[in-house]
Amino acid sequence: MIRLLVGLNRLGLCVLLLGLSGQAHAASTWETFTSQFSGCSIYYPTYVFTPKRQIDADGATSFTSGLAAASLVIAGGSSEKNSSVAEIVRTYLKQVEGENITYRRQQGGWAVYSGYRGGLIYYLKVVLSKDRRRACVLELKYPPTHKLEFDFIVTRISKSLRLVQAGLATR
Repeated sequence: MIRLLVGLNRLGLCVLLLGLSGQAHAASTWETFTSQFSGCSIYYPTYVFTPKRQIDADGATSFTSGLAAASLVIAGGSSEKNSSVAEIVRTYLKQVEGENITYRRQQGGWAVYSGYRGGLIYYLKVVLSKDRRRACVLELKYPPTHKLEFDFIVTRISKSLRLVQAGLATR
């Protein structure tokens, strides 16, 4: 009986170490992307997403993924309108239509909306500069079958969304 317990403890330790080494590998394959157009910056997993060199007409950068149906878009820029976060979100959601928002949170200079769109999990975050003249928009979509893997990814990308000071955009 004691041998069995010692064996199970060793097996548990091996599983834990393998899990931690997998997390370390995943953590080591993240990079920072900063848009030259908008100055918006995120930390993203290179093992899931690759930024396209092409910038959309509105300054958005789309990221491709080896995972079917997963997508990442970062957009933003300056505005002379001094728009509020609510106005930016309202405008953005009108353009994308078809989403079923199940979670929303808004505070001062940022807002998060998530739910479903076209059978995919949909996540939107908007960050507004203090002077309300610049904003960043992050949009993520992915299949519900990958929710467990993406919970960590979405949280980490979302927390990394930043407005880099004007003139400091590097990519």
